[in-house]
Amino acid sequence: MFRRMLICFFLETLGEGCAFVAVLLVVFQWTSEAARPLERKVAAVGSSVLLPAPDNIKDIKFIQWEYLNGTTSHFIVQYYVESQKPTLYPPYENRVVFYSPNGSLLLEKLQETDSGVYKVSINLIESEARTTLLKVLRPVSQPQIWSNSSLAGSPTELFCNVPEGTVENIAWEKEGGPLPQERCYLLSENDSVLHIGKGEKSDCGFYSCNVSNEISWQESSLNLTIVGISLLLELALKISAVALVFALVSGMGFFILCCQSGKQRITGENWRWMIIFIQGMVCVSSVLLFAATVLWMQEEGPSAAFILLEILLVYVITVTILISATLVCQPAKLSGFKTKPWQRIILDSAAPGAVILVVLFASLLLQKISQLQDRGCSQIVDLTGYAVTSAVISLLGLLTLFMWYHRSQGDQRENKRHSKGEADQELYSHGNRVQAEHCNIWFPWLF
Repeated sequence: MFRRMLICFFLETLGEGCAFVAVLLVVFQWTSEAARPLERKVAAVGSSVLLPAPDNIKDIKFIQWEYLNGTTSHFIVQYYVESQKPTLYPPYENRVVFYSPNGSLLLEKLQETDSGVYKVSINLIESEARTTLLKVLRPVSQPQIWSNSSLAGSPTELFCNVPEGTVENIAWEKEGGPLPQERCYLLSENDSVLHIGKGEKSDCGFYSCNVSNEISWQESSLNLTIVGISLLLELALKISAVALVFALVSGMGFFILCCQSGKQRITGENWRWMIIFIQGMVCVSSVLLFAATVLWMQEEGPSAAFILLEILLVYVITVTILISATLVCQPAKLSGFKTKPWQRIILDSAAPGAVILVVLFASLLLQKISQLQDRGCSQIVDLTGYAVTSAVISLLGLLTLFMWYHRSQGDQRENKRHSKGEADQELYSHGNRVQAEHCNIWFPWLF
């Protein structure tokens, strides 16, 4: 302030002709102020920091500490050597320790608001004043890292969030090193979000988020696993596997009926329930394939082939339900559905044709979805359990029917030993007529 007054005095007394001299004085003032010793200290919240005073001044009579905040200043300590007692100003009186022998100041219980410039003056000599820039930071906490999506072909973003602390720098690494240059990784404005773009198999691996400031450093990692298929396609894969097994077991049932010998041919009630079971298996496999196809088109989009397949499956489901219900409730009325040749062809070809249809398209879906799985690095879906379980359930049904058949055959042979020949012949002829009637309805080519 005294120097500014001198400058104004020279301007008034010397006039405009001496303005150049005044400018030199201003430059000298700025140079002297810039030449003052300036230190920089960084401390953590809650800690303490020691602020030193000039140590090259002799004959110290007065020491003053102040906190500079922009254009205003706040006194911290004023110490007159003669009084031997420092004067502490609020709000620092309970948080500072003043060392009178060397004039240093210990600031305790630091807060983020304590950041700023601290100035110590000896004997009010501005040219010998010492300033310290203090930066109080809150240590960074363990960052939280997560991903919004890990599906192959979809945009993938990794987020790094720090719950507490002053974050000055965020750095991303992959597998302990810099991000690969061959992939186009984008960072958000504050580097807290890593944009990977469309996820690929090469993007799998460990990603690290390193957060730091001048007093602390923390790191968290995430193992990014790119998934090849979505949950819907994974469900479609499992459903297709079960549908394929049911269709194969149904085909095996048709094959057994076709390959029966004349003496061991299944007849009567055994034959009827065998057909009902096979028709039910065909219906269930068709329903499962229908559901798997819907899930496939929902994820990958519709196609003409799968739309036509859906129509055929609806037809098969309707026919098999109709035939099975008729055989269960009123089997004698089934012949009424086959009064015309085209009706006979439709009913006779529905179930065997459905077996072939389900086997082909279920295998196709399994192949396509398995190829999509290779786009990611996640574990391949294990279908063994689903296939084995469905095979056991369906084969147990067939086994139960065959056990029932052999037991009934044993009972018939026992009855033949104790019955008369004419009665045996009549019962045998009646059984053949019932078998022939039902088989002509369903499998005219079997006899």
